Amino acid sequence: MSEPTPDQASQETARLVLRMDAAISAFRAGLRSGVQALDAASPIVTRVLPSSSMPVSGTRPTERRVPRRPNKVELAILTALADTYGAEMLTNSSLGYVLRLFASVGGVVLVQRLLFGESASDQQLSMMLTAARIALTQVSTIFPDMFFADANAVIAGFRPRPPAGFSA
Repeated sequence: MSEPTPDQASQETARLVLRMDAAISAFRAGLRSGVQALDAASPIVTRVLPSSSMPVSGTRPTERRVPRRPNKVELAILTALADTYGAEMLTNSSLGYVLRLFASVGGVVLVQRLLFGESASDQQLSMMLTAARIALTQVSTIFPDMFFADANAVIAGFRPRPPAGFSA
């Protein structure tokens, strides 16, 4: 069997992203998503997780709102995952966990945990998604305001301050 052409691969990625977008939107609305990994966890996750996202390990707690439908940043993340893992995103149980996490805490928090997390579960997530790490790092550099907002606030506290009595 021959390899798919780049155009066929792009079309398959687009179909997969649309399917994940619809499934995540349904999950976030408390509806059946049609994806086993999400539907099986829906009642459990909504009872356990609060409505706001979890902060990344080592950052200050902030109120993050998970969008009802994946926004452009989350769609870029889903595209990176679909390009990397293909249809396994909907069938592989480990990747189903990633989809549940994405739907529950948001794509930005998922990627922050993958790239910068310090906890054992963050490190496990990073190992699970090693193949997508470069693509997700690229997404984070395209949307720095979303991924590095907490870091910018922390870094500002370490910047040198002008001496007392100095006027600009």
